[in-house]
Amino acid sequence: MSEFSIQEKNQLLSAWAHGWTISRGTDAPIPLADFGYRIQVGLPGHLERYVLQGHVLTAVQRLAQEIDTPDTWLKICAPHHCVAGLLPERWKIKPPEYLMSKAIKLTEVSLPEGYQISLTADGSAVTARVCSMEGKHAATGRMALTLDGQYAVFDQIVTEPANRRRGLAKAIMQSLANYAIGKTATTGVLVATVEGHAMYGAHGWTVASEMTAAVLV
Repeated sequence: MSEFSIQEKNQLLSAWAHGWTISRGTDAPIPLADFGYRIQVGLPGHLERYVLQGHVLTAVQRLAQEIDTPDTWLKICAPHHCVAGLLPERWKIKPPEYLMSKAIKLTEVSLPEGYQISLTADGSAVTARVCSMEGKHAATGRMALTLDGQYAVFDQIVTEPANRRRGLAKAIMQSLANYAIGKTATTGVLVATVEGHAMYGAHGWTVASEMTAAVLV
């Protein structure tokens, strides 16, 4: 993992938080006294989430002790071993996630034979869809432009099981990155699962920080 300064991590985390809300159609993040954001989500099992910086763990611990609403999520920009002992027992810690970034550049989209891709813009977000020539859905992904258009936040990159291992996710990322560059973005940002971390790492994405997710049950 490359070394990122606290300032760089916080900037990427801020970009991701804002881009996530654009992609998911929620209200904009609400700043929390310089240590993160609160986001009203309003979904069953996910009422709201807190996106928190990792260098202020005493503030994170205090917040976790104060929250008492089930289905509230924390996304903390710090490794599991730094966070696990700080959270009360009611917080269920999820598998590791990874805040990742990449300098994006124009790239030829390598789409396998038998598929076609389309982009649909919606304000500051755009959706890429891959279908078979027969029109069957194969893969999709979202990207949102944030913080004056410098950052492209990638979200919900999903390939249907029957179409995996054919490079469709890569084609979606390439298409979304090319679109973002056309809108003056220079840096890609995402939060990856353990599985996604390996795939993105193989395509030049760098881990800025491990992320710890937890939900109040």
